[in-house]
Amino acid sequence: MKYILSLRQAIDDLIKEKNAYVLGEDIQDPYGGAFKVTKGLSGSYPENIIATPMSEQGFTALGVGMALMGDYVIEEIMFGDFLTLTADQMINHAAKFYGLYGQKLHLILRIPSGAYRGYGATHSQSLEKLFLGIPGIRVVAANAYSDPGLLLKQAIGSGKPTVFVENKMDYPKELILEGFDIFCREERKGIVRISVLDETPQWTIVTYGGVSGLCVEAARQLFYEEEIAADIQIVSDLSHYGLIRDAVRTDNVLIVEEGAKDFGWGCQAACALAEDGKHVQCMGAADSFIPAAKSAERSVLVQPEDIVSYILEKEPL
Repeated sequence: MKYILSLRQAIDDLIKEKNAYVLGEDIQDPYGGAFKVTKGLSGSYPENIIATPMSEQGFTALGVGMALMGDYVIEEIMFGDFLTLTADQMINHAAKFYGLYGQKLHLILRIPSGAYRGYGATHSQSLEKLFLGIPGIRVVAANAYSDPGLLLKQAIGSGKPTVFVENKMDYPKELILEGFDIFCREERKGIVRISVLDETPQWTIVTYGGVSGLCVEAARQLFYEEEIAADIQIVSDLSHYGLIRDAVRTDNVLIVEEGAKDFGWGCQAACALAEDGKHVQCMGAADSFIPAAKSAERSVLVQPEDIVSYILEKEPL
């Protein structure tokens, strides 16, 4: 199954089972949303797929109110860059209802994020770190190595307002739910582990979301060309850094994220691992806006060869 179809099926199931509502710009047919996740759903559920004006703050407020009344609400932010426009309603309202009053809100903000498509400075960012550390809000990132639809259902079922990160590059991908090539897969506690079969890892690469595929490609190169085995730990629940502590099996750790690394998720995760005596470094995008020109964009974003070069420079520690 494709990543996008898993999400669409999950939304379909939630409408049938929970009478869930989907709010967002241009999500009704024939357009079906900027990335077509809701395509076909408004024909089947015309009252549940609600097209909104171009006002993220406005329809986020509407969704918060609906969730307060007990509805299951999935909001689609057309591009993750516009997450900033939802901040007041999420941070000063939704989070407080959950944290102060114990009020469950079955509310999801789906945000198509990330770059590598030449969309330019205002349509390519990974801004999820802006919501990390806010009491009462979860941040969850889907990936193509586990079922994003299942993750969406689990997130909305938690009753905690959730920012749900979907990488734009992942929508057309087939889900990789079985062992592949020399790698195997193990899912536990919201972490997918991909490792070289029958090899003791020398490195662990910790990552999430759309750059997971880049890390897998880097691990392939390291093993085939350099005989260096690396575990990859792909994290879904970004709000719980402690999950990775039990998963990391090596002393040498590289944390890779797509957004700018300064003050990001990787820094906090590195703190948790450093407390366990691990040798940890972080890698992310350059401290820059993201250009539209492909060659310029490439120079700002993490590439598989950057990961390979870094680990080769550090071998042996």
